[in-house]
Amino acid sequence: MNQWTVRAAWLMPLVTVLASMSVHHARGVANAPIIFISQADSPGPEALIFTLGLTVSGVWQAWTVWAMTQAAPRPWSLERIAGLLAAGCVVAMANRSMYTHLNMHILAAMGIFTFGWLWLGLVQRRLRYSGGTQGLAQRKWALWCVGIGYVAQFLGAAIALQVNPDLTLPTANAGHPWWTVAALGEYLLVAGLWWGIAALEQDLVVVQSTPS
Repeated sequence: MNQWTVRAAWLMPLVTVLASMSVHHARGVANAPIIFISQADSPGPEALIFTLGLTVSGVWQAWTVWAMTQAAPRPWSLERIAGLLAAGCVVAMANRSMYTHLNMHILAAMGIFTFGWLWLGLVQRRLRYSGGTQGLAQRKWALWCVGIGYVAQFLGAAIALQVNPDLTLPTANAGHPWWTVAALGEYLLVAGLWWGIAALEQDLVVVQSTPS
């Protein structure tokens, strides 16, 4: 494992999301200026970008987690399990479109957010006590971004459903202001996870040499 192994773990999903959302908006089928990331997985070229890109990303992230947790004495640590579950949920979400499998898609997305947050927190704890301090502050802020984004997304969606229980995603005219808040929360959450992965590049030697 090297710097590019870790870099690809956040760069591939970033490029995938930006590309699929850009195509979705360019085709004029987005139902609001600010949409959930997964709304770009609608029928069309953006769906192919979304599914293939995030499937490859999830597999790569799983391999990265595996490589990061090879050190004895506890290779099957909670850190490895949480990381593999998060990566597995990325693959599941990529292959279960919210337009055809909404409940399964939401469940997979919540798995990414929850297990990803747990994994990043466990990595942060391990590196704090192992001398991996170069990216410590950045990972701390990344964890805060994930937490704030998690709450904002949940509250935004909950309030939107209270205001109009009949309005569930994905639907036409789903650009309700509280859905926008939820979507912005999702952006912050996902950006926090990617930021946390990126910050691992600064402590790569410690990541590889300390037991998980």
